[in-house]
Amino acid sequence: MTLRGAGSVTRALTKSLVVGLTLLWLLGVLASGAVLKRLIDEKSDDELQESAAILMSLVRHNDDLLVTAAVLGEIKAPTTHGAAHDRFVYQIRDASGNVLLQSHNAPAAIHDISPQEGFVDAGDWRVVTVADTASGRVLQLADPLAERREALVTSLLWLTVPLAVLLAFAVYIVFRASRTLVRQVQRTATAVSRQDPQALGMLPLDGVVTEMKPAVEATNRLMARLADALEAERSFTYNSAHELRTPIAAALAQAQLVAEMAKGTALQPKAEATVDSLRRLGRLAERLLALARAEGSAPLTDQWVDLAQVAQLTVDEFRHDVRLQGRRLVAEASRARIRGDLDAVGLAVRNLVENALVHGAGGTTIRIACSQSTRAAAISVIDDGPGVAAGELPSLLKRFARGANARGSGAGLGLPIVDTLARRMGAKLVLRSPPEGQSTGLDARLVWERAP
Repeated sequence: MTLRGAGSVTRALTKSLVVGLTLLWLLGVLASGAVLKRLIDEKSDDELQESAAILMSLVRHNDDLLVTAAVLGEIKAPTTHGAAHDRFVYQIRDASGNVLLQSHNAPAAIHDISPQEGFVDAGDWRVVTVADTASGRVLQLADPLAERREALVTSLLWLTVPLAVLLAFAVYIVFRASRTLVRQVQRTATAVSRQDPQALGMLPLDGVVTEMKPAVEATNRLMARLADALEAERSFTYNSAHELRTPIAAALAQAQLVAEMAKGTALQPKAEATVDSLRRLGRLAERLLALARAEGSAPLTDQWVDLAQVAQLTVDEFRHDVRLQGRRLVAEASRARIRGDLDAVGLAVRNLVENALVHGAGGTTIRIACSQSTRAAAISVIDDGPGVAAGELPSLLKRFARGANARGSGAGLGLPIVDTLARRMGAKLVLRSPPEGQSTGLDARLVWERAP
């Protein structure tokens, strides 16, 4: 079942953390910018105030403004900042507000500034006004605001570049951490997918991160309960089928005796029908017993099995079976060996042959073929009967399921038993109808794939 709207944990976690870290980074930059602006303004105002005090001392001790102008004209700015006096803007006023002396590059914005002491912004300039009470003169010194903005931008640039690098590194760390968590989830999911539904085992806790351990432990507890329930079901099926064998055999013997005594009478058809019913019930009990045996928990891969030998023994066993009805049962076996269990492979092949005997009526031949290559080994039971529609093949592996055109009186357990045995042996059951090179029939094949 897929939850609607579910997406990538890595993508969602990385996106959330990146957005959060980016917003936090932006807030930090804005706050830092505000603090830097205040510090730059305070430092620049202090320097401007100090420069104004020094110039005012020159004006206070020199009544001749021409001398003051000559002294100020000797101040040279560094060549990197342009021509002389480009950064030195001042004007001197008398008590009436008339301009007595002014730098050649004084902007028009400072002409109408009030002579009141203090700082004021005029256009793109920061102006400080200093008054001399003794002479009544007022000095106004201006500093370009562009320099302050440039200093602020440069400081923010040097501040944001390292932070941006740290943000990218944090995003990388978050992505790595989320990928590690996802790998742990995927490892657990892989362990779950490898569990045999008929032999539930505990998921490994080695290497699982602390946050994932409670989920794995809860899954193990759930699987333990499911394993107990499945074991109880298998035990009930096995015990029930085993206990039914004796009374069914006794009832069949009695029914056969009655049918023999009823020959030539009106009770003969009913007696023979009773015998057939008890035979079907006996076969059903045998199949249930075989199914219970097949659903064990231990893997069946503990010995080497010669598939050609199994094929030949199976042919010998069914050579005189009355259900052949004139058909040939042949073994086309080349040498093939697999890791499995001899009894399990024999039981699986016998079930496939019985399936062909019951449902392959109308054909002429039943073949048991073996093959082996570098990639796989297989044993097949192939008949040339009516076959099964391709769309019905997957459903035949379900218990008590039969094809729409199934013949005979099968219980629908033969192929499920083979499929269960195949899983326990590390193989798989492959059905194909019609077989390759035939127009009708069914190819039921057990395939053991080899690791490269």
